[in-house]
Amino acid sequence: MGSAVFKPVWVRNVVLTRTCSRFRSALKDFLPECNSVLPSVGFLYILELAKRDILCSLGNLCWGMCQLPDKYSRSNSRTVHLFAPRILKLLTYLSRKQAWLSPPEIADAFHLDGRPVSVRTLYRWFSFLEEEVGLAYFPYPRMNLLGLANVHVRIQGARSPAVLANVPWGYSYWVEIGLDGRPFISQDYWIPAPELKLFHEYWATAKDLDLVQTADVLNVRNTHFLFSPFEEIITEDGMVEIPENVDNEYFADLLRRQLRRKYEVRTGDLIEASPLIVPIVLEHLWRHCSSRHIWQAIRAKGEAHVLKYAKGSLKKGLRKEGMALRLLHKQWRELLEHFDDIFLQPVVFWPPGLLRNSTLVSFTVDVDSPERMVDLALRVSKRSVLTALMPGVGSSGPCRIWCNPPGNQLPTILRLLGDYHNGSSPLLLGLVDLHATRQTAKPAFCGFDWQMFDPSNLTWRFKGEDYIEKLKASVRKTSGGLA
Repeated sequence: MGSAVFKPVWVRNVVLTRTCSRFRSALKDFLPECNSVLPSVGFLYILELAKRDILCSLGNLCWGMCQLPDKYSRSNSRTVHLFAPRILKLLTYLSRKQAWLSPPEIADAFHLDGRPVSVRTLYRWFSFLEEEVGLAYFPYPRMNLLGLANVHVRIQGARSPAVLANVPWGYSYWVEIGLDGRPFISQDYWIPAPELKLFHEYWATAKDLDLVQTADVLNVRNTHFLFSPFEEIITEDGMVEIPENVDNEYFADLLRRQLRRKYEVRTGDLIEASPLIVPIVLEHLWRHCSSRHIWQAIRAKGEAHVLKYAKGSLKKGLRKEGMALRLLHKQWRELLEHFDDIFLQPVVFWPPGLLRNSTLVSFTVDVDSPERMVDLALRVSKRSVLTALMPGVGSSGPCRIWCNPPGNQLPTILRLLGDYHNGSSPLLLGLVDLHATRQTAKPAFCGFDWQMFDPSNLTWRFKGEDYIEKLKASVRKTSGGLA
């Protein structure tokens, strides 16, 4: 590594490779500063991987390529390997079942070559995928029924990191390069519905104060995912090879059903009946592949952690030892039994750097109907491993899509965009620049905290006016720039 200085940050891509003990020690020394940062979909925390001995090498932290240790990509009958067809078939199966299945439930229905897979084997596979690889399997909530609106912000010419850190409701950050060669920042937020006006005012103020050159705010709906069958497109050495016919119609049908549902941002009835789930359980979804691991993490914090959120009528009947955890567990099981009412779908999230030749690309495109939007997402998904769609709030207009195709599929995707884009504004496309993301990212850029929810009155603690005041105060401290 020479004399290079490494600053651990959140990144969208993790390159897995062994590294020296000095590098490992430097990562772990940084850990206390960032313990409060919660991982969310699309992000893996490097230090979490450092603790598991899956470490990022500075020299290989680059966009579009990675080198996996042999134990992850080569077959050996005694160990679990990420790209083994049996593992990929399991992940495909999980992505196409509208439920969050536990290992015992999977064992009842999932077979390989006509043979069942034992519960013990499934737990071992999940442990490998979660602890050593960082792959996540979780149910994705309907954020609108948690009272949260999804908002995308595209920023150019940010002159201070404070602009991106003042509003601690972000869950995604990356630096991208547009087709014009100019960099821009993409940030995604979950914002309480009553506070959207203040959030828009925040970015208008940032422009007025010349803290950013541009800040385009786009209200979008929940993120929907389309997965190609992993075992058909990923080779055993981690390369992505797209065949002629990829069948992703399951996700197109699911997406159509979801879009037919009435979309409104409010606290759903099931959440009103189980409000303690939000600050206590949901923060663990992105970290664990099974309920068993979630409850182990909750129990580790103790009942006192649960009771501090149980105020007023919520606290009645929970004072008896063990009662609070039993109630939470019961309510969680009830939510999972009503999966479609509270969750969009199960997600199998791949850290993009796991695949040797995949790239990260995003675009904002205008389509003239929901059906054409679904068709575009479907056709893009057939050229990618994972495709994420953020529909516009209205029946037409801009939507956001990001995906991780192999590089040789990019020309086809660009042609598709040209065929489907139907707006007066230009098509916006970005390629992720991981080096710039690594250099500029700070934990506060993705500071969304589930514990900002108050179960006693079903509200989120959003301090919009304070964020704007911080913005004004930062003018005196502005120096340098980001993108």
